Amino acid sequence: MNDADNKEIPASESADDLFRALRRHVAAGEIELRYDFKRLRHGDSPVAVEAESTRWAYGMVAVLLLGLWFVGWWFALAAAGIGSVLYYMIGIPRIERNIRRRIEERSLGGLDEWQRLWRFGGITLAARDGRTCEAPQGNWMALIRETS
Repeated sequence: MNDADNKEIPASESADDLFRALRRHVAAGEIELRYDFKRLRHGDSPVAVEAESTRWAYGMVAVLLLGLWFVGWWFALAAAGIGSVLYYMIGIPRIERNIRRRIEERSLGGLDEWQRLWRFGGITLAARDGRTCEAPQGNWMALIRETS
């Protein structure tokens, strides 16, 4: 960071100024983003993509029905169990990784998207000194003012 990035933010700063400071603090590792993926995976979340979850469900149903039709109900039952395990071991971590990427690319890419995500909730800002601010009830701007 250069000297202009390190200067203190004036008390009359705008939301854009504070958002730029938030991005600098996150990039510098001074503020960490923590995620509540259960909330962020919800269909109304601004960073969730419903197709990510439904493609797993449709795939499991297709394998189950094909197995039931061509092999039998034992195969279908085994396929349902294996499909559930694979969803929890591979599907959910992949969905969460995509949500994290969308937050970093889209929500931290612009103030409007950030405010939309903040109002929805599911994220917490954690400063290096231990202070936290949880969305949506917390005031992320106040945390940035105190951190800068």
